[in-house]
Amino acid sequence: MITDAPHDFPSLLDAMAARGVRRALSFYRGKQRVATLTYEGLVASVDALVAELRDKQGIRAGDRIAILAANRLEIPVLVLGILSLGAVVVPLNPGSAPEDWAYILEHCNARGVYATRDLAARLPEGSSGRSVLFIEDVLVGESRRIAARHPDEPSGSLATTLAVVLYTSGTTGRPKGVALCQSNLLSNAASMAENFGLVETTQLTVLPLYHAHAFGFGLMTALATGGHLVFSERLEPFTWAHVVRAESVAITSVVPTLLAMLLAAGVTADKVPTLRHILVSSAPLSVEAARAFEERTSIPLIQGWGLSEYTNFACCVSPRLSRADHIELRSAWEVPSIGPALPGTEVRVVDEHGNDLAERVKGELVVRGHSRMVGYLDDPENTARAVDPGGWLHTGDEGFHVAHGGRQIFFVSGRLKEIIIRDAEKYAPLAIERRLTEAVPELTGKLVVLGFPHRDHGEEVGAYVEVAAMDVQLQTALTVALEALPLAERPKVVLFGARPVPRTHTGKIQRRRMLAWFSTWSDHRGAIIVRELAALDAEPDEGPT
Repeated sequence: MITDAPHDFPSLLDAMAARGVRRALSFYRGKQRVATLTYEGLVASVDALVAELRDKQGIRAGDRIAILAANRLEIPVLVLGILSLGAVVVPLNPGSAPEDWAYILEHCNARGVYATRDLAARLPEGSSGRSVLFIEDVLVGESRRIAARHPDEPSGSLATTLAVVLYTSGTTGRPKGVALCQSNLLSNAASMAENFGLVETTQLTVLPLYHAHAFGFGLMTALATGGHLVFSERLEPFTWAHVVRAESVAITSVVPTLLAMLLAAGVTADKVPTLRHILVSSAPLSVEAARAFEERTSIPLIQGWGLSEYTNFACCVSPRLSRADHIELRSAWEVPSIGPALPGTEVRVVDEHGNDLAERVKGELVVRGHSRMVGYLDDPENTARAVDPGGWLHTGDEGFHVAHGGRQIFFVSGRLKEIIIRDAEKYAPLAIERRLTEAVPELTGKLVVLGFPHRDHGEEVGAYVEVAAMDVQLQTALTVALEALPLAERPKVVLFGARPVPRTHTGKIQRRRMLAWFSTWSDHRGAIIVRELAALDAEPDEGPT
């Protein structure tokens, strides 16, 4: 267990420096280990970068620095260097549209951008007013640690200093900047480390480090506990088992949609004998998928739950349960349990008035504790909507609780929000609608985008157009607009017809009542489908709205 865990990053670096030649990071491409860094080498690289940022780039506490790259060995060095100066990391998703990058850079008032050369070439012209530095130029190696501290470096604890701004889609369609302080990051890592008993443990993450899941559970928990983080450029299912064996990985984490890939690759416990369990989170996990994976692989799945606004995790199943209790929490209810609240966290299930609900009664999950965000960056209105006067963060997730083993355990049964979660990445329907109607103005007021259940992606993006007929000219214009969107955000199934869009009496679209219209395409892959809804024998779902 962690004792006297650091609450800011200068303190973390001091603890890391004392670990000497213990392995800290190993980076893979496919089966090939590209590089390994010891703690000594990692801290030396961070110190060299700090000198560069401070003395040559003029970076100071409070400056916002964006990072735009897929997984690379340089990213942990960049993150630690920026945070140790008291500056702020703003991760950008390389898969997002350049216009999204431009909005985020402007909104957070970024001082500069670290990007790979290929992605830097795609930055919008408006980014030219900020310094653009190349990640490939960051030096990573075993050079001597720079011990001297600059007089302008922040003194005292940086625990409450803004550390990271994670941009996440909201129901308004514009990304919101989740502002987290240094102690948020390290407290969440400490609570997950305690849950898993992490002490100098080898972990593997295949998820991108700009994602809260890999950033928090992978990078932060490993560094805070003297662990060895193995990470890769991307998930390659047919080399995954090789990496686990080569590095004697004990714990790894994935999103639910990756489980099918591992099954297709023939992964089983006997092929990865050091692996104790797989943490799975960030998107819905069905009882059937969890049962099928465990029965075919004999590898236990440990489900956790949280959100960016709570740094990462708020609840997690314990890996130390008996086999019988593990199976019960996995399969005895309509959805697998997310376990109890983590140390330092409180969780409740409440009705629309904030009153506590009885066991098995569904309501909204609300959380409070040391990992709750500072707020949405420069957005007091949305912050006040999300965090009530008692400090409770309203998650927008629907769930319930039951008593088990003397504790309250929780379940996520759905979402009260309308965000689409595809492969654990979040997309706002309104943002996609806006882009499509800007390209095809005649669709304004007639187009609805929603997420519908999908076997491989958890959710897929669909659209409905309320027009009696889709003529060739309109369909061509819509197809061009669809293909201009990033693949992940692109509606793959487009239905049209005269059937009215279901709405409340105030005019709000009831997207959940439209899910049945898309049920035929729960395993669709390939080209975009444009189909008339009138040809389908499906009525709106009369379930919860």
